[in-house]
Amino acid sequence: MSLLENEWYIEVPWGRMCVIAWGSSQDPPVLLCHGAVDSGVSFRPLVQCLPRNFYYIGIDLPGSGKSDRYPPGLMFSACDLVYSVEAVTKHFRWETFVFIGHSLGAALGKMYNVSYPGKLSKLIDLDPINFYAIEPEDFPKWYNYYFKNFFDNYEKYNMLKGSAPIISKDEALSSLKKKRGLPDDLALATLERWSEPAGEGLIRYTYDQRIRLVQITPLSINHIRKIYTAVSTPMLVILADESVSKGLFRNTSFLQEEASYPARNCRVRTVAGNHDVHVIAPHRLAPHVAAFLTGGIEALDSKAKL
Repeated sequence: MSLLENEWYIEVPWGRMCVIAWGSSQDPPVLLCHGAVDSGVSFRPLVQCLPRNFYYIGIDLPGSGKSDRYPPGLMFSACDLVYSVEAVTKHFRWETFVFIGHSLGAALGKMYNVSYPGKLSKLIDLDPINFYAIEPEDFPKWYNYYFKNFFDNYEKYNMLKGSAPIISKDEALSSLKKKRGLPDDLALATLERWSEPAGEGLIRYTYDQRIRLVQITPLSINHIRKIYTAVSTPMLVILADESVSKGLFRNTSFLQEEASYPARNCRVRTVAGNHDVHVIAPHRLAPHVAAFLTGGIEALDSKAKL
């Protein structure tokens, strides 16, 4: 039997955030954080494959899905998005919780873990390809990629919600399925959270364009290694083999290596599929996630020996 799904809004300093819940609020909480240009609904297939004795909360990040945007004008950073995660945990009054993040969401989980030490009981990264280091000699590239790009294309990134270009719904669905490999039902559910009807079979995208240019703090490789591998939080990293083969983990691949963590608190698993394997084939990830949720690293190690 499928877990019952509920959806509502919570108040945050800049407006409202949309949350999607599965399960009972009496059970231990698990927060699910999506990547760029996505929404909490992307976790629907995976949640239905996971243990029933947890309370799963998927969020729409600011400017994504049905959540309100941050105030217009300036670009926003991953640090802003990390606070949006904290705003959700404050609403639910969670002292500790499990964090599952995909892509950019995984980077936010890493940042949240060091910014709010002790809050995460477990951290699960799903194909975390959006975290990379900036060495001092590369600072000009980083600055130009984010700030010059943003202000050179200011009108594009600050486009009002009702000013986005209009596109055929069928064309948008076809593009989404081709680009991400999503099944029909999830492609439609995703598109509906990104857009609004514009009449005569047309739609208008509603997501905040700034989510495509989330500024990541320009940390060096050594800085990242020190702050993100020194934690003791139990962690599970699940990689998609197609992302690995494409070299998408850039210059912080050590974050996906068990030996990089002095506390030996990280386990890495690889599954067949692309960057959206958690949506397309959740059954490939679910056994690892379920074992980790219920039994921690010990359960993963025992499972690996079988």
